[in-house]
Amino acid sequence: MTRRRKILFSLVAYLFFYGLCELTFQLIGFDFSNRTRDLESVATFYRIPTTPFGEAYYRRPGSVTWTGKVVTSQMRRIGYEAKWFPEEQEVTLQYDKNGFRNPTDLEDWEIVVIGDSFTELGNLKYEDLFSTRLGSLMSRSVKNLGISHTGVLNQTACLQHFGISESTKHVVWVFFEGNDLQDLGLELERRLRIKRGESEHVDLLVKSKKIQTSLTKAIRNVLFVPSRLDIYGPAVNATLSRGSESVRFKLDYTPVGSKTLGSAGGQLRTAIGKLADLCRQRDLKLWCVYMPTKRRVFHSLRYQVDDDAAQHLRQPWQPSDLPRWLELQCWFKQIEFVDVTSSLIELNKSDEFSHNLAFDTHLSVAGARVVADSLAARMEPFFENGTSNDRRSTSVTAERLPSDTE
Repeated sequence: MTRRRKILFSLVAYLFFYGLCELTFQLIGFDFSNRTRDLESVATFYRIPTTPFGEAYYRRPGSVTWTGKVVTSQMRRIGYEAKWFPEEQEVTLQYDKNGFRNPTDLEDWEIVVIGDSFTELGNLKYEDLFSTRLGSLMSRSVKNLGISHTGVLNQTACLQHFGISESTKHVVWVFFEGNDLQDLGLELERRLRIKRGESEHVDLLVKSKKIQTSLTKAIRNVLFVPSRLDIYGPAVNATLSRGSESVRFKLDYTPVGSKTLGSAGGQLRTAIGKLADLCRQRDLKLWCVYMPTKRRVFHSLRYQVDDDAAQHLRQPWQPSDLPRWLELQCWFKQIEFVDVTSSLIELNKSDEFSHNLAFDTHLSVAGARVVADSLAARMEPFFENGTSNDRRSTSVTAERLPSDTE
């Protein structure tokens, strides 16, 4: 047999064997992705909401319980080195029948909190949530409607469908400056696609259970699809100096300023108006809590960004005016505004940190405690003097309004 015929014969044999393997894996239903096991290995907190409700919105599946080390489970799934894993206790996290972090017997509440992952805080025990502590400080019943990966439209829908009971008088909306604008844009786009019939509003958990039986696709994913480590980046990318202490941590978002908001500013104004209108119609007092990123609260401390960090993190940054811009929007809509930035900065001058350091972007137990304390101090007078829904926020005066806010 000539050399050419040997090569041709080997190639045909390889293709036949490969085709046989491809067919066999598909016939037996072998799942290369193993999505179910992969999903169950990570805490509920890090999963996207999958259960549809309303016109285009999602919540978590109801009556879910997960036990493990929350941040560690996600870091292990992504593939980080164990040396960066936090000193973390195993916890059991429970979600109520509608997929929120509340006691199963909660039937009536005076305060409801809406927001994203900084409200859900699925990395903390229930008793450490700022919403739980707020209820204890004020001796009031509080319902937590936080869901990761959501913006104000989804959160407003949560309030309308799950947040108003007979005794509800106060709504606390938590705005996270890191990605709430981006999530709002995604929600607007998704709603438009569903309205046009370009996308289905279906249970994403059921949809995600479709198995991946193709050997060819599995090989292509390994060779050409970015790994989770590539997507998430390093576990730490900066060094923080606090006195004689030097600490490695993950710097994440860079908050924008009002002049670079573009169309997102108008979209957020409209969404805030819808939330405010709903509260006004239901005779509810609306509060806005401004939740800062690590970059803002660590800015007063000395830190050095790694040379290989993302470019936007290596560029010089001064605290943007986004808090003041949002405060003005709240003033227009008679929304009480509470910026917890200064309180978190003060915490970081102590021996505690406001946020998790390696990998995770969310509040620590101490940070959640400070948020609850700050919010309770502002809300208490409203309860002492009787609930007032027509009291106008006085934290911003008309003289401070810039000419380009509208």
